[in-house]
Amino acid sequence: MQITYLDGPRLKRALIAAGRRVQVYREQLNSINVFPVADSDTGTNMGSTLTAMTKGIIDNSDNSLEAVSRTAADYALSGARGNSGTILSQFFYGLTTGIENQTRINTRAFSEIVRKAVDYTYEALSEPVEGTILTVLRVWSEKLVEKSKKTADFAQLFTESLSSAKEALLDTRRRLPSLKKAKVVDAGALGFVHMIEGIVTFIESGKIRDLEKIPDNEINEIPEVNEVEEELHFRYCTECIIEGSGIEQHKLKQQLSELGDSLIVAGSNTRAKIHIHTDSPEDVFGLARQYGVLAEQKADDMYKQYAAAHSQQSEVALVIDSACDLPPEVMEKSFVHMVPVKVLFGPESYIDKVALSPQSFYGLVRSQGDVVGTTSQPAPADFERVFSFLGKHYRHVLYLSLAGGLSGTIKSAKSALEKVERRDWVHIIDSKNVTIGAGLIARRAVEAIEKGKGITEVKQLVNDLVTRTRLLITIPHLEALLRSGRLGRTKGFIAQLFKLRPLLTLDSQGKVVKAAMVRGPVAGRERLIAMLQRRLGTDAAADFAVAHVDNPSTANWFKEQIERYFKPPREVFILDASPALALHTGFGTSAVAYIDPAEEKQETH
Repeated sequence: MQITYLDGPRLKRALIAAGRRVQVYREQLNSINVFPVADSDTGTNMGSTLTAMTKGIIDNSDNSLEAVSRTAADYALSGARGNSGTILSQFFYGLTTGIENQTRINTRAFSEIVRKAVDYTYEALSEPVEGTILTVLRVWSEKLVEKSKKTADFAQLFTESLSSAKEALLDTRRRLPSLKKAKVVDAGALGFVHMIEGIVTFIESGKIRDLEKIPDNEINEIPEVNEVEEELHFRYCTECIIEGSGIEQHKLKQQLSELGDSLIVAGSNTRAKIHIHTDSPEDVFGLARQYGVLAEQKADDMYKQYAAAHSQQSEVALVIDSACDLPPEVMEKSFVHMVPVKVLFGPESYIDKVALSPQSFYGLVRSQGDVVGTTSQPAPADFERVFSFLGKHYRHVLYLSLAGGLSGTIKSAKSALEKVERRDWVHIIDSKNVTIGAGLIARRAVEAIEKGKGITEVKQLVNDLVTRTRLLITIPHLEALLRSGRLGRTKGFIAQLFKLRPLLTLDSQGKVVKAAMVRGPVAGRERLIAMLQRRLGTDAAADFAVAHVDNPSTANWFKEQIERYFKPPREVFILDASPALALHTGFGTSAVAYIDPAEEKQETH
């Protein structure tokens, strides 16, 4: 039976078929991912984009052609990940522009709409590269236009144009040196061919479930990847969505082009998606905020992803969140990965550490006036993406979380486990700590992993350290505690009247409790050292670290006192405190963390 027109329900089924097909081949696409970065995530990125699109059109009850097209574009843009995903979302937006106000279209109209959508897609890229998904899109659209002049049947149109798309796909090996060296086709281009195949298979069988069957000989048509050393020009794959009005995409693209490469600005003048490889996500997001409110921000560390995929040297990967403060040289380890928390000021959100440096954070707090900042836990999807990626390259993934008594971050991580394919290789431990307290535990875990310790030994070590790691916090001013509601008005008034300041610590459940009350900042820091002396003795060996909120002079004083009284065997590191602590305690806060060696001594006797 001929299919002589395309309406909303038919477009809906075709898009679902296309998306389901790519999901089946997701790992194949990951395995041949070479360009633009060999980070093994093209299948995951395309899958994320098309899963979001599929869910959107299934949930939408409006089955008109225009509504299905618009919903597909909007949800694809929200779910878009990576180069290929963002390119696809722009293609869907191009289709929407052509379909607007139409209820059904024939083959000629459809082919012309696709041709214009491809032009629209090229315009989104600052430097379109042939030999990629773009080439397959263009060749396929040209064949559609040619064939539509000879047939009014969509079944014949898709079937006959598929062969041209496959020829263009095979030609990608020749066009790009990295693909030629690896002896593979472009992963994004192959993903799009799978989309067309999904539609053709559905037309032929009429059954979505048939898309979940892979012919025995099909997946082996693509040669295996050889080892490819792809040069990374920039560190972070940075993405966000701008929601605003009158977004000048051409101007935005020109401004962003100075900050990196692989730039795509997709979407519309009210909702635009940015994808760029850059060394400065903070500058990218800062520029984007000039055009509207940001949503769906992320900045993936491609150096870490590449190292995990190509130079694995341990069987355990360590994941922390950004509330854990670690020295830079420890964070640079290839098996250490971070999931950032979000810092919120009104409607604006910022990615901690990756796109919000300590100095920028301090400036932001000062500029906000009466707007109270807070932190927000990462979404389960953030953890799912990291766990799933690392699970392909390490036997075990250990996540050391921010104290569950302070945040729901650990709950997000546990929710993510419901989505990963296997759960037994992901291990979650509550640090019962924050900032440098969690950092001291993580540093010891890193050292154990580098020594080749297995997951059982590393977990035993971490669980022991959780019980022995202490954090003491001095707060010179009460404004932040009063503003956040962590100190009641009455108690705050009395404390202000008598110039009392709290010295805080964390209990065994990771909740903030009062350790002492002192008169003023100087008394607070001296009391803290006295507490350490009573607990540790004058020459106890222990790991120490110091954190501060824009107060380096006090932090250095603490370091000097620690080295004077306790003679620690290793460097006492000083770091700016995580916003998870800083927003609730305010400027001038200082903290000292240490690992109590008492139980270690008992074990050695």
